[in-house]
Order: sequence, then C-alpha cells, then structure tokens
Amino acid sequence: MLRTMNIPIIQEQKLREKHWDNIFQKLDYTQVLWHQSSPQKSVELIKKYAKNDANIIDIGCGASYLVDTLLNDGYKDITLLDTAKTSLDIVHSRINNDNVQFICKDILNFKTDKKFDIWHDRAVFHFLLSKKEREEYFKVLNNSLKAKGVAIVSTFKVDGPIQCAGLDIVQYNHKKMSGELPSNLILIQSEDYEHITPKESTQEYIYFVIQKR
Repeated sequence: MLRTMNIPIIQEQKLREKHWDNIFQKLDYTQVLWHQSSPQKSVELIKKYAKNDANIIDIGCGASYLVDTLLNDGYKDITLLDTAKTSLDIVHSRINNDNVQFICKDILNFKTDKKFDIWHDRAVFHFLLSKKEREEYFKVLNNSLKAKGVAIVSTFKVDGPIQCAGLDIVQYNHKKMSGELPSNLILIQSEDYEHITPKESTQEYIYFVIQKR
C-alpha cells in the first residue's frame, strides 16, 4: 500500500492505523527489517541528554525494546504512543510497569498537558509525505516538549531506502531537516547510523537532535 501526496490528513491517519495494525497482527515483529534487538543508538542519545528522572515519550514506539532497556537503566517516566493498538499490546505483554503509560493515537492527533524532557521518534517523521503533515507534527512536538527539551528523531537518510514497510518515505540530511524546522526548534546534532536488519542487510539512517528554544 503506497501513499500519495494528495490524500487528506484524516484519511492518511486511518490508513496508517490499519496498515500498522495489520503488520503487527500478521508478522513476527522481531523479524521485520526495522527491528533492533538492542536500540543502542537511541539509548546512547537519550542518556546523553536526559537523566533518569526525565519524562520521555517514544513516538511510534511499535514493539520496540527501547522501553525495556530504559526501564532496566533506571528511567522511571516513559510514555509510549503508537497508532497501532496491536503493537502496544505486544509491549504490554512484555512489561507491566506503573512507570509506563500507553497511548494509542496517531501522532498528528496527540494532545497533552504533560510536558516532556525527551521526545524520541525512530522512523515516524519520514512517513509524513506532505508539508502540511510535517508542519502539524512539529506543532505537536513543540507543544509536548518542555523549554530546552530535546527531540531525538531518526529517519532514512538521503541515498538510503526510499520505502519502509511498503510505504513511501521522505529521506533527510542535516540541511533538509534544518529547512523543515520552525523558528523555535534548532537542530543541534546529526549523526549517520547504519542499521543491521534481522535479515543481515543494512539500512542507512540519520539521527537528528533537535532542541526547543
């Protein structure tokens, strides 16, 4: 199922929910190409910018082991958000911890009174094909972060894959991501990352660290 640029946002959100629920219902999540047995780079960056008492939200968490790792490392306030209830159920079956909140919602519909120190997004942003969606994403991000809070956003990089999970994506580099940011968000770090898939192929990612002014 490939998305096109002219599909209305509300229809896009319904397509995303159906698409990702189907994937987690039908496939072994430990064998999909984006799966990481150890989310090393994400953990490294979170530890660089956040102490154990930080409020962390993982956007589009899927069935990632990031939350398991952060809990083991002493982090105590983690929110998981995903459009697919099936993926959240998978994670909940692994962990039952009062320090973790589960939210099933499309990122563009997410509203919160809670402010976070860390926003983590491994490969959600690059699925937003339209400028309008990307602008809405950064509005949600800005509203969700504390002042001086940090967003860690990972995408496929320029010259990397052009699709993921059967969907088109937008590739990024430092310059291209900088051009997407509103004035109150500043790109303070970018780093290339080569992901080794469960099939032992490689995918070229880039990690961005973005700070709220």
